[in-house]
Amino acid sequence: MSLVFVNYRTGDEEAVAALLDHGLSHRFGSERVFRACKSIAPGRCYPQELIAAVRSCPVLLAVIGPRWFDVRGRDGRAAVEDPEDWPCREIAEAFAAGALVVPVLVGDTPRLHPERLPEPLAALAHCQYRRLDLRTSHADLTRIADELACLVPELADVDEVCARCRSVSPPWPSGGWFPGGPSRTRSRRRRWGRGGW
Repeated sequence: MSLVFVNYRTGDEEAVAALLDHGLSHRFGSERVFRACKSIAPGRCYPQELIAAVRSCPVLLAVIGPRWFDVRGRDGRAAVEDPEDWPCREIAEAFAAGALVVPVLVGDTPRLHPERLPEPLAALAHCQYRRLDLRTSHADLTRIADELACLVPELADVDEVCARCRSVSPPWPSGGWFPGGPSRTRSRRRRWGRGGW
């Protein structure tokens, strides 16, 4: 069962979406990370598959790069202005389903502003974001995965990193599952405050 939906726009950082999928799949298992071109089998009805997946995932990661607003549809309009635009539809469905929606800004992509977004997606600008930079991709992916494991119990249960930690008797006092104990756990949660990292 998929738990994390990787949302991205064709023509804007598909490679980063694939990198995010690969990193999270390594931690949590490929079947728990949905990315359309990987997760939808040949011959399946992709609109139904997309909607069913996004409605069932507790987390949607919206990969947004510098070209997200600039990609054009077949009619020449900005794709984001098209009511049938799939990336926007997926995000709107995630909001409607009550999922945690996290914008993942690629590199130096500026923060989102409500006035640039379609009305159904205006709330996306107020969702706490994370950054994924290719120069620091390993650290950024680790942080995102760590925080998802803290936020989604089902991911923590299957986390390969947590499993390895639990299989070894910790050399520190009880009260935390890694060095630093509860204080570091609180520090992780504080990272979800305004401003990203």
